[in-house]
Amino acid sequence: MKKFFRVSLQIKILGLVIFLLLLVLSLVTCMVVYMESNEDVENAEYLALQTAKTVSYMPIVQETIIQNRRMESIDAISEQIQEEVDASAIRVVSRSGETVGATETESTVETTGRDYYRAVVYGSNYILYTGKGDKEILKGIAPIIVDYGDYKKMEGAVIAEFKMQDIHNETKTDIKRIITASSAVFILGIAGSFLLARSIRKDTFGLEPYEISTLYQEREAILQSVKEGIVAIDQKGIITMVNVSAQELLHLPNHAEGQTVYDVITSPQFLEMVASIEGITNKELHYKDKNLIVNTRPIRRRSDIVGTVISFRDKTEIKKMVDALSEVKQYTEDLRAQAHEFTSKLYVILGLIQLDKLQEAIELIQEETQSQKQVTEMFFRDIRDEKIQAIILGKLAKASEKKVNFKIEEGSSLEPLPDHIPLSKLIIILGNVINNAFDAVMDNEEKIVSFFVTDLGRDIVFEIADNGKGLEKGTEQKIFQKGFSLKGENRGYGLAHVREEIELLQGTIEIGSYEQEGTIFTIILPKEME
Repeated sequence: MKKFFRVSLQIKILGLVIFLLLLVLSLVTCMVVYMESNEDVENAEYLALQTAKTVSYMPIVQETIIQNRRMESIDAISEQIQEEVDASAIRVVSRSGETVGATETESTVETTGRDYYRAVVYGSNYILYTGKGDKEILKGIAPIIVDYGDYKKMEGAVIAEFKMQDIHNETKTDIKRIITASSAVFILGIAGSFLLARSIRKDTFGLEPYEISTLYQEREAILQSVKEGIVAIDQKGIITMVNVSAQELLHLPNHAEGQTVYDVITSPQFLEMVASIEGITNKELHYKDKNLIVNTRPIRRRSDIVGTVISFRDKTEIKKMVDALSEVKQYTEDLRAQAHEFTSKLYVILGLIQLDKLQEAIELIQEETQSQKQVTEMFFRDIRDEKIQAIILGKLAKASEKKVNFKIEEGSSLEPLPDHIPLSKLIIILGNVINNAFDAVMDNEEKIVSFFVTDLGRDIVFEIADNGKGLEKGTEQKIFQKGFSLKGENRGYGLAHVREEIELLQGTIEIGSYEQEGTIFTIILPKEME
């Protein structure tokens, strides 16, 4: 049933316009015809009465009535007036009923004394209809009043006759002209509606209304389902569309649509991006309490900009994904190093067994077991946080692979960390700093990196030291800038992320470096965040 009503927009418009035109033109035509018919009859009545009055006041008519004889001159005058007013007949009768003047055209209906009785008796001017059908006559009757000085007397009457058939024929002619004009308007209306339908179809890219409705519903579903914030603004700066994510990220009111962007957003940087005529790609913006990644794209119609679409996402979510990837990468790297180290030792043990050097193999196993036991005992006795244990064990395996002497300083102690310090942040902070320490000693003959941790007091203190070449003067703070690195291009992001994470935990990081002697990183994290 729905498919039956899914006709094209062009047919809908044509059908509606044709129906409205027929309805309106029919009503207007009927009204005009009715008014025109009445007006023609009224005009004929007025003309008949005025003609009769005019003739009755003529001196020659009154003289003829007084003499009571028919005169040729009065016939000539009657014929002249008949032609001018297009009457069917003009008749002058005396009080006694004799015709003293008349046009040559005789009336098809006989005139009787009853017709002009009121005129000669009461002096009345009136309209009278006589006959029926095609022989119906409209008569205008006026009395002929003769002034005798002392008195006036009605001596006769003038009768101006009009055939109703002639009046109806004239009305039919007018009706034909009205119908012709209405038909022309009807044709023009159809042509105009056809052009309008084509224009609307062009503006809607050839889509039918139900297709536009479907697209609109799909668009709304897509826009409201994406987590990325999207705002559309027209050329006047009025917000035309905003999705739920945008409302949450920008803290917009529910009635933001229809308002100007300048009324609901106060950030000058954001408004500057909106006003840009060029598209903006992945530009960072700090808005209220969030860091956003903003993209803008102007909407162009031919060469004019008619609006802008702004999309943005919370950098925090992107950062979480980066941290998760970094965490996985660190775990993978540490597990690979640990697996590589133990694989190498297993091959050595296997070789000793194959050479029947069982005592040497047993001693190697005992040595390795004792070493692992010492580390494990220290971890479980002094460093009691499982997250730190996992990170340090992985780094020990990596240090063994790189031939670095990675030492846990005596006196290190740590209780389980508070909940506001997650594993992902620790991996970024400690993992990057320890990896940098490993890289710093790779050119040394004796490669030493030490790790110390304590949680005495109100803060947790981590200290990572190496015996590398140290840092050049003036570079202590530069190493925390994004893109700055002493290792080559496309580097310099690890320590920048370290500093960001430490600041988010309301902590600090300090560097002590001496050329050719080494570098010490001190990380201080509060146990309780303000």
